[in-house]
Amino acid sequence: MSSLHVLSTFPPSVEPSCARIKLADNVGIALSEAAQQDPRIFVLDGDLADSDGAHHFAQRHPRRFLMAGIAEQGMVSTAAGMAEAGVRPWVFSFAAFLCCRAFDQIRIGVSQSRLPVTLVGSHGGGLSGRNGKTHAAPNDIAWMLSLPEIAVWAPTDALDVRMSVSAILSGSAPAYLRTPRARFAPDDTLPGDAALMRWLAPIRPITLVSTGLGSRWALETAERLAIEGLDVGVLHLPRVRPLPAVEQALHGVETVVIIEDHSRFGGLASLLAARFPGRELHAFGWPPDYPGASGDDEALRTWHGLSAEALARAVRAIADRDAFVHPEPFA
Repeated sequence: MSSLHVLSTFPPSVEPSCARIKLADNVGIALSEAAQQDPRIFVLDGDLADSDGAHHFAQRHPRRFLMAGIAEQGMVSTAAGMAEAGVRPWVFSFAAFLCCRAFDQIRIGVSQSRLPVTLVGSHGGGLSGRNGKTHAAPNDIAWMLSLPEIAVWAPTDALDVRMSVSAILSGSAPAYLRTPRARFAPDDTLPGDAALMRWLAPIRPITLVSTGLGSRWALETAERLAIEGLDVGVLHLPRVRPLPAVEQALHGVETVVIIEDHSRFGGLASLLAARFPGRELHAFGWPPDYPGASGDDEALRTWHGLSAEALARAVRAIADRDAFVHPEPFA
């Protein structure tokens, strides 16, 4: 371990209270705090620590921070070996690089071996700013769901992050924790307490079900619809696998609309379709053929029908039973 490089030129790990930070920063901060009490926690990073949140850990625990370089496959294999030796390794990189480049190592060394390696994929989802499609990951949840044993988390705020980090460390299963590229104020938390099923807006006959950044989109949509006189519920699921008991939570709901920052296939919508066979579900996410693109977040959302305005219009059409047909209806 001592032969691996430790960087010491990261920005301060304590952000100004007014700064907007990524959820990946919240992960790095929460993990560095947990490491104060747990000497087994190590972090490996793929040369992106100042972007993926790992620099917070590096500042506070430099002797337990391993800079693996741009070598995702070797980094995951190293983490698997460390886990076999009793360490709790957390591997940080962009979701697109971590999930794709190291997929075989995750499949064999983590999933099949059932080792407690946690993969932290920042910049998850379909929005990658100027980085473009090479850095986007609109299918990352699908990739991880294709492998057994791996718990999948998609937090939407700092409350979710702390819950997910605590839950992962209290267990012994492999996990994938994805965070978006978007930045938020440190105190920008959504309604309600952290929970595996968190109502951001009270249950209604029409309820939006969402995860990750998609839950912020869902809440924006609900707020816009409320102004128009239509109240809809919003149920946020920070853990995608294992899914909680959504059957009980959605009892009495007439119309389920799924909103996610992910491909419409292979993510939350696919899981709910399997949980509710034969039930009509309305799914809104990135088109299956969308690889990501360079551009402003709002512009890309608008272009693909995922802006708050477009989603509100679609939900209103469903509510009114108009002749609304999604370009590719999920069910």
